[in-house]
Amino acid sequence: MGEIDTAAKRAKLRARKNPYWQGLAGGRGGVSLGYRKPARGVGSWIAKFTLDGARVEERLGAADDHEAPFGALSFASASVAAINWAKQQAEIADNKDIDPTAKAPTVRSAVAKYISHRQARSKSTGANAKSRLELHVLSDEKFSGIHLAKLRVASFDAWRERLPGDLAKSSVNRLQNDLRAALNRAVEKHRRELPASLPLEIKLGTRAVETEEATVPKRLLTDQQIRAAVSAAFEIDENFGYTVMLAAATGARYSQLAALKVLDVQKPQLRIMVPASKKGRSRKARPNIAVPVGREVVMALAPLCRRPADEFLLRRWAYKRKGRLQWERDRLRPLGQAYEAEEQWAAVVRKARLPADAVMYSLRHSSIVRALRKNLPVRLVAALHDTSIEMIEKHYAAFIVDVTEDITRRSIITLPSAGLQAAE
Repeated sequence: MGEIDTAAKRAKLRARKNPYWQGLAGGRGGVSLGYRKPARGVGSWIAKFTLDGARVEERLGAADDHEAPFGALSFASASVAAINWAKQQAEIADNKDIDPTAKAPTVRSAVAKYISHRQARSKSTGANAKSRLELHVLSDEKFSGIHLAKLRVASFDAWRERLPGDLAKSSVNRLQNDLRAALNRAVEKHRRELPASLPLEIKLGTRAVETEEATVPKRLLTDQQIRAAVSAAFEIDENFGYTVMLAAATGARYSQLAALKVLDVQKPQLRIMVPASKKGRSRKARPNIAVPVGREVVMALAPLCRRPADEFLLRRWAYKRKGRLQWERDRLRPLGQAYEAEEQWAAVVRKARLPADAVMYSLRHSSIVRALRKNLPVRLVAALHDTSIEMIEKHYAAFIVDVTEDITRRSIITLPSAGLQAAE
């Protein structure tokens, strides 16, 4: 094996701009995986593919070096991603309308490369993005055939008008988020050949569609209901109980809970170091968020903390097929996507007798509102829940007004009653 297949070997390499390459398939002119070693910080994986004399490169993501961010790729994962990406490039090259090395990339080529990138990072979320983009973007020949240099806001407007009329506005927004990410990624790579105004065209063209869902009141749970939900979750499945307990105690998103490691439980300080969300395009890893929790939460986590510090804290059962329509528990694995918890949460709602419209995200809403009602500063509430002040003010304005009114009343001056009687 070469000099880049382990983190220990890569740590001994000299920093340089050109990647360290290792062939994967097809000999010298086939698929290669490269490792770019920076002067400081985490290195990155680069895929290289040579087809008919044309060379194409693509950044796959961060390497699982020491202190790498959550989701960094191991050598094995990067190798698989590089080969899958190369296959995608070959498929694109077979289409006479698309040239992967062309100076004028199209919407189709940008989306195809993005799909490959997403699948390399995560099989499940990549499959979801692939399904949406293939169904509603790549299938639209008129829109997907547009060269990025000629893409305008009107192009997006015309494409949206051709979308199915029964497609929910929230689904349109999710689709546009994927499309925007795909196009921005292509613009970043081909910035020298594309017009400087293109990023603005993409931003305006994929702006969110207003949804009625934003005006629907969020389901809030009382402290009693939350305690009932945690108890019910433990009765249904102990592992899911830990997940619901931490969701209630920290107000963190499911994806943040999935990223928790054993070492993130700091028993002496009675706090959980919640990993920052992966929202946004910044490649710089953000520090974990120190969230205070009750002593009972830390004590309840004691059995989980006996495992190695670098293991994922929360787990769920993976199942294997035992027979036709029969499944059995196989092994415990780290949490995956939030939708995997929907069935267990539905059981919690029934067992704890929660409102039918209560979702697991209600625990986060309730945590934010509870903090506001306890008169915590909006800035602190936003920081503890890994969101912005603007988002708190936008979605929880009514609660902020109630709290500030209560605080303001404490400063009201008491006036002489005699003067008031005279005025009457």
